[in-house]
Amino acid sequence: MSTSQLILELSLIGTMLLVTGVFLVRSYDKTDSVGTKVQKILTGLLGAFMVMAGMVKFFDPFTTMFAQQIALSELPFPTLSRWAGQLGEIFAGLLLLVVMIGNKALAAPIKDKAMQFSTLLTTAIMIVAVYVHLLPSVPAEVLPLQSKPPVMTLIILGLAWLNACLYFRKK
Repeated sequence: MSTSQLILELSLIGTMLLVTGVFLVRSYDKTDSVGTKVQKILTGLLGAFMVMAGMVKFFDPFTTMFAQQIALSELPFPTLSRWAGQLGEIFAGLLLLVVMIGNKALAAPIKDKAMQFSTLLTTAIMIVAVYVHLLPSVPAEVLPLQSKPPVMTLIILGLAWLNACLYFRKK
């Protein structure tokens, strides 16, 4: 891993944490239960992470690695698959951030639909990512964290489902 790639990754992670922290401070409510606080934190972190994961694919070396993943996995409609994955991650993250930021301003049915669609979109993206990770034709060098087992992908998927469960349980 080159120094410039490491600096880029650390700056993106730092920005993600800063943005999430600001939004969490703005949405703080003393009357929230522990489950609600955990759900708000998880919504913010997942939202920021998904936006970041989609945005980094506009920059090298991530754009090259992502294009190689799609080409080697032989997904149908490679150009569409690339844009759908990238923009899907950004949109799912933005929906989560809208749910967190607009918690009090948005009507409950709108927040519910945003949470449902974000979870569905994240699930679809992560299932495709697990498929790509498990293909023998896709080497670890072109995968996130250069790891063949889809550990991070499954963690994100599990956190998205946990987040949705916590969100709808509090109702």
